[in-house]
Amino acid sequence: MPSTLLQCERSGSCDFTQDGKFCEMLDKAGVPRDAKWRTLVLYMRGLEDYSYLSEIQKSQVQALLVDVLKRKDFSEDRFREVLMRDREILVAPYEQRLNAALQETVQLAEEFKRLMQRRKGDVKHLEARSVEAVTSGQDSSEIVSLLQATFREVISLMERDMENLDQLSKTDPLTGLNNRRAFDEVLEQGVREWKEKSIPLALLMLDIDFFKDFNDEFGHRIGDQALTTVACLMRQSISAFGSEGLEVHPCRYGGEEFAIILRGSSALVAEELAVDIRKRMERYNFVIRDSNGDIMRKGIRITISSGLAEADPTWKGAYQENLIDAADKALYFAKNAGRNRVAKFVYSPAGSCCSIIEE
Repeated sequence: MPSTLLQCERSGSCDFTQDGKFCEMLDKAGVPRDAKWRTLVLYMRGLEDYSYLSEIQKSQVQALLVDVLKRKDFSEDRFREVLMRDREILVAPYEQRLNAALQETVQLAEEFKRLMQRRKGDVKHLEARSVEAVTSGQDSSEIVSLLQATFREVISLMERDMENLDQLSKTDPLTGLNNRRAFDEVLEQGVREWKEKSIPLALLMLDIDFFKDFNDEFGHRIGDQALTTVACLMRQSISAFGSEGLEVHPCRYGGEEFAIILRGSSALVAEELAVDIRKRMERYNFVIRDSNGDIMRKGIRITISSGLAEADPTWKGAYQENLIDAADKALYFAKNAGRNRVAKFVYSPAGSCCSIIEE
């Protein structure tokens, strides 16, 4: 590629393809015969075939490419700007996951410290029991039995600690729902079973309406109360929707956004659940209490907007990312339609669309 590009600049032709048609197209588009610009355009054009990118990422890159060709600004500053924007599109989702993982790691480290402090006493107890058994003067077989029993007790406690740590690593500390780590694991498994066994898979994304304004007015402590209330109402709604073969996994996706993964459910069940949660939130009388538990204000209404999507076999790879993007599109469609609504994403090769679910 580099030698071809140099030849292109020096000889007046830019033969990216054998017949030179691609460079003819770039000439007509006004792209200068500059190796770096033509390489960048070719690279961005080819990203639409990368299966690991979501449909939204692909469309964002193609929109950036169209903008480059429309503006016809091929300066050095613009080149750097396009590279930075391209990087943001491709890397941003992974940076978000990395930041979430780092936060969880800090939380786990703190919990591990607490567990170690808690088990110091058990280790000292083990030492005392071991010395007592050895110096008791009992028969050697009885001493061995005592030591084994003591060690089994401590091992059992440590195994329980490991189970607790594993559970903690997948639980949001504020709401008690599954956290982003658990969400990723469950969704990955759901996609795998959907592909291999054709088990239906749907995703519901929920977002509290005007939550930033709510936080600004009442403060983060009350904001946390609102988040736990939403989580509680989600659980209540899910409990009322028991169905054979249906697995429902509620998660706190991040900030004021929640997610529910539904495995083995029909689209109708997922829609009914989404509508039920919305109605429960709309009816709920949110009460603000001070640190002593006394009522400061009541009658506050909190609403949520939701977006629903199902896994679609016509997607070309990146199934997890595409399902999240589809549910997100439906969510923002509901927001733009006035909030306090549930929208559904419908995908087709001819063109995707979102619609508000009629209640």
